[in-house]
Amino acid sequence: MQGEVGTQGKAEDGGAALARRLLLLRLTILVAFCIGLAMSPGLWIGPRSYPQVPVWSLLPPIEGAVAATLYGALFALAGLAVIVPRARWPIAGFLAIIVAFCVADQTRWQPWVFQYSFLLMVVGLAGGGSADVNLQTLNLARLVIVFTYVFSGLQKINLNFMENEFSWIITPITGLLPSMSTPLDALGFLVPFVQVAFGVGLLTRRFRRASLTAAVGMHIFILAMFGPLGLNWNDIVWPWTAAMAVFDVLLFSSPDDFTWRDIVWNVRGLRHGAAMALFVVLPALSFFNLWDSYLSSALYSGNLTEAQIYLSDLGAASTPGGLRPYLVHTSENTNVLNLQRWAIEDLNVTPYAETRVFKTIAGNLCHALHDGNQLVLVVKEQRLFFSRPEVGFRCSQL
Repeated sequence: MQGEVGTQGKAEDGGAALARRLLLLRLTILVAFCIGLAMSPGLWIGPRSYPQVPVWSLLPPIEGAVAATLYGALFALAGLAVIVPRARWPIAGFLAIIVAFCVADQTRWQPWVFQYSFLLMVVGLAGGGSADVNLQTLNLARLVIVFTYVFSGLQKINLNFMENEFSWIITPITGLLPSMSTPLDALGFLVPFVQVAFGVGLLTRRFRRASLTAAVGMHIFILAMFGPLGLNWNDIVWPWTAAMAVFDVLLFSSPDDFTWRDIVWNVRGLRHGAAMALFVVLPALSFFNLWDSYLSSALYSGNLTEAQIYLSDLGAASTPGGLRPYLVHTSENTNVLNLQRWAIEDLNVTPYAETRVFKTIAGNLCHALHDGNQLVLVVKEQRLFFSRPEVGFRCSQL
C-alpha cells in the first residue's frame, strides 16, 4: 500500500515538474517573441520605405491605424497569456494576428517569427493538461529544436560558409588576435558537422548532456560575435539566440528518460504531422530550391539567395527620396541598391531571401521610375544542390 502511494506521489511530482517546464517554455516564447516585435516596429507598423510583399498581390496592405491597433493587440494578448493559466484564447488571437501580418508581407516570415509561432501553437494551444499530454507537447518542442540544429548544420555544408561566412563571423577574435586567423578559419570546415552531430546527440541518452553543453556554448559564442562587443550586427537575432539557449535547458536538461522514438516516432496526431512536415520533410526540399530557405534554418549559412538592384544615374535620380540614402555610387553611371542594408536599416530585419520576393520589390521600384530601362535586378540563387548562376531581370520582366 505504501509502495503504491509512493509511486503515485512520484508520478504526481513528475506531472507537476512537466507542467512547470511547459509553463516556463511558454513564458520564454512569449517574452522572446514580444522582444523581437518591439525591436522591429518598422516591419509591422512602419514607417517604411521597404515595400510590403503580400502573398497575393490583390490583398490590401496592413498599415496605418489598423496595423498599429493589431500591433498593440499582440502585446496585450501576450500579457494575458502570461497572466491567465492555460490561456488558449489569447494565444489563438495572438497567432491569428501574426498570420494576418505575415500574409500581408512575406518579409515578416523571419526565421524567429516562424519558429516562435509554431512553438507557441504547440505549447499554448495544447489541450488537456494531463502528464501524458504535457510530455507529448514537450517532445514536439524538442523535435522542432533538434531539427532546427540539424538543418542549420546541413545548410552550412558549402564553401561560401566555410571560407567566407565563418571568417566574417569570427572577425571580432581575429581582429584582436591576427595570428589566430588560420587555425580559426579551419574550424569553419568543421562547424557544420559539429552542429549536425550535437543536434542528433540531443536525441540520444548517451550524448545528450554533451550535446546540450555544445548547443548552449554555441549560442553564447554567437552572442559574443554578433553582440555589441563583437560585430554589433543584426541585433534582432540576439534575443532569439538567447531564447534558443533557454529552450535547450528547459527541454534537454530534464531528468525525464526519453528517447529519439518518443520525439520523432511515438507521438501521433495533427500537431506531430505538422511538426514533421515543417521541420523535417519540407526543409530537405530547400536543398533543391523547392522550399524557402528562411523556413529551413538557413540564416547565416552562406547558402541563401542574394540580390542587388543596379540603377543608372538617371534611374537613381528618379527613385523616391526615402530610398536614396541606401544607394551607393560604385562607378560611372552605376548605382547599387543593397537590399540587405536597406531591409536592416529600414526594418531591422534581413530581407526575405527568395527570388519571387526580390522580383516584387524591384517591380515596385520600377513603377516609381520615369524609365524602367534604367534598372536591373541581379539575383543569384544558392542552395546545397541546384544553385543557379546570376540572372538579370529588367523592369519589363518583373
